Amino acid sequence: MPKSAHILIKIYKERTMNGVLSILLDVFRQPSVIVAMISLIGLAVQGKKISDIVQGSIRTMIGFLVLAAGSGVVTEALNPFGSMFQYAFHVQGVVPNNEAIIGTVLMKYGSEAALIFFFGMIVNIVLSITSRFKFIYLTGHVAFYMASMLAV
Repeated sequence: MPKSAHILIKIYKERTMNGVLSILLDVFRQPSVIVAMISLIGLAVQGKKISDIVQGSIRTMIGFLVLAAGSGVVTEALNPFGSMFQYAFHVQGVVPNNEAIIGTVLMKYGSEAALIFFFGMIVNIVLSITSRFKFIYLTGHVAFYMASMLAV
């Protein structure tokens, strides 16, 4: 095979690998995918059937997408309320609502929050195995809220 053909094949492989890597990075930058992967790993470690693993992971991803969409709706619904408060009481600020804050954070720091949540759970599990503290924090929504606040 001529040298030019080898060069063309090398360029094609590099572009293909860059394209595949780009797609993988785009997929794994989505917080819903990261949380679904956490669910997949957890269900697999529990020894669940393949159908349960797939079903649980898909439900987790869809639930996370619904959470993000719903928190966006709550945020938009509370904006007029905040304006009314500012006008009526002559105060400055925001309406404190965890879900609204999470929605705002997820728009900008979703991947970071999901990764903090994931590694926090790993540290929690490792500490429960290796230390005298044998507790695992299972309140997922609160842990995710804290991870989101750490991401900011």
